Amino acid sequence: MRAFIAFDFSKDLKNQLSIIQKLLKDNTERGSWVSIENFHLTLKFLGEIDEKQVAYIDSVLKQLASNHTPITVNLENLGYFNKKDNEYRVMWLGLDGQIGRLNSIYAELEESMAHIGFKKERRSFNPHITLGRRIKSQVTFDKLKEIIKSYLDNEFTLDNLVLMKSQAVMGKRIYTPIISYKLSSITSKK
Repeated sequence: MRAFIAFDFSKDLKNQLSIIQKLLKDNTERGSWVSIENFHLTLKFLGEIDEKQVAYIDSVLKQLASNHTPITVNLENLGYFNKKDNEYRVMWLGLDGQIGRLNSIYAELEESMAHIGFKKERRSFNPHITLGRRIKSQVTFDKLKEIIKSYLDNEFTLDNLVLMKSQAVMGKRIYTPIISYKLSSITSKK
């Protein structure tokens, strides 16, 4: 199965993201937009895995969740990867807040996954929430940023660490949680 590790979001946050996404849709000509139930923050794309690997991944996620408490972040800015001829390959929302703690979880995850046979990511970690792909717009990017500006800066918590299965069903991408752990609410005293 095709899989990745991510933070899944609350229904409230997904609803907020869909409002921002609709504002962008209303000001662009076309795009392939992420469905509301698929909003998440990817930590590691795994590609094709088999059932035997799930037990090892489960062990890694369980340990990671018990080592970390929930992280507070907020929506900071609109960004994109690769623009050509007024088309944005990926449009996303960047985060602010406890990014150092998020980076720490990412680094620990990369190390743990390398120990069970998954290659480390070469690119640097850029935490973001993908809103859409192949978005065509005649509106300037600065104008798009201005349109959604008042919907940013809302604080939320990352606490639901998930192994997700990704599959295409009738031409639509569906993400299904396989394993899910809440980050620990217990802080250790040192």
